[in-house]
Amino acid sequence: MNRAIDWINNHQITAFFALTFAITWGLGFSYHAAQFKGILWLYPVASTATCGPALAGIILTALTHKQPRQGTRKAFWIAFFVAWAASALVWLAYLTLFNSIPFSATLVAFSLGVVIPVAFVISMAYSRIPEMKGYLSSLIRLRGMCAWILLAFAFYPAMVLLLIPINHLLGRQPITNYTLPALDISLVGLVAVRFLYQFLFFNATGEEVGWRGFALPRLQARTNPLIACLVLAFFWIPWFFFLWRSQGAPVETWNFWFNNGSMIVLSSIITGWFYNRGKGNILVAGVIHAAGNTTARALPVMDWFGYGYLVLNLLVALAIILACRMWKKLPADHPAVYRSPNHAGQQPA
Repeated sequence: MNRAIDWINNHQITAFFALTFAITWGLGFSYHAAQFKGILWLYPVASTATCGPALAGIILTALTHKQPRQGTRKAFWIAFFVAWAASALVWLAYLTLFNSIPFSATLVAFSLGVVIPVAFVISMAYSRIPEMKGYLSSLIRLRGMCAWILLAFAFYPAMVLLLIPINHLLGRQPITNYTLPALDISLVGLVAVRFLYQFLFFNATGEEVGWRGFALPRLQARTNPLIACLVLAFFWIPWFFFLWRSQGAPVETWNFWFNNGSMIVLSSIITGWFYNRGKGNILVAGVIHAAGNTTARALPVMDWFGYGYLVLNLLVALAIILACRMWKKLPADHPAVYRSPNHAGQQPA
């Protein structure tokens, strides 16, 4: 056992990607069965599968931690039940508002089961393991990050708004056959529910805790941010396979993989840049990830603009690469670069 843990400790990046795919692909059968066959008990399994990157990071941190546990379990359990209740409320609000599912006691019980993996990931920020707290503390840390969080929230909506006059100048109609669900204060509530749904299920808690929170700092300890983001995208793209297939996406076509793969590569660069500029803050990465998906679902830009949205993201990514010289390795003491707990701690709290 000690030899296995020593190997994991010395090959954390390899172990992370292997365990991430083992969890998500191993449980990926649940997507189709839960969504199309109506097997309700498989929804918590699908929820666990989508939290694969986060769970992989948590499991590996728990296996390789060196420092003794500190404190009591009280903070963890308080955080768990608060996150459990809040996540369930968001899940219920989304199902009733956007999926038009009638509210019922059965729906509440079902929701409480689905959100357990999300509540667990959030509550691990209060773990008794010092390395775990150092790893996950930025998921709940607002201090000093408000400006970057606001910028992350506004980034993709601003991109869409920028495309509207560009397409007008090119003589293209940017919006066809699409109306907003509301045009009053209720629109704010609908956007908030959709954003929180994306953030919790599972852009921040399921993905960013693993992709940016665990993998990217370790990659950046070995190479520059650009290569690190590209390596991350290389694994991020196929990770979606079972989810896309369950949604009926044409996963057998090269065109589908090119379009989605290109966007994920660009998103990896942009999100990685936000994570680094936010001093290794998982919350910042989670906000821009959720804001991007909220924008795409609330305003289906790919249907309006064709490749225009892709090209604009490409230009922005190139500007970030050039302006920030992402081909240069970050300093070893940068907060977004992994440091062994034996050397000044993993990440500052």
